Amino acid sequence: MSVEQIEASIEAMPASERRKFVRWFDAHRDELLATADFELSDSQKKEVLHRRREYDEHPERFVRMNKKSLDQMFNRIRKNVAARLSSAR
Repeated sequence: MSVEQIEASIEAMPASERRKFVRWFDAHRDELLATADFELSDSQKKEVLHRRREYDEHPERFVRMNKKSLDQMFNRIRKNVAARLSSAR
């Protein structure tokens, strides 16, 4: 199965199932990424768990974004950064 197929399957899940999947993935992250050459610090792990708990308790506080809106947001950020860098020179 390709990454694109996995992504499409996850996006097609109801929100409650996606939350279950994320919890499962987080619980098995070390096994799945055992060969990865990065490791989260204890403070990073604590922050991830805090944010996950916050989302689970208050999902209404978060803005859901699709790929298109994420791309648009990051493009705005890139333009703002480029403008600030060019004006600082």
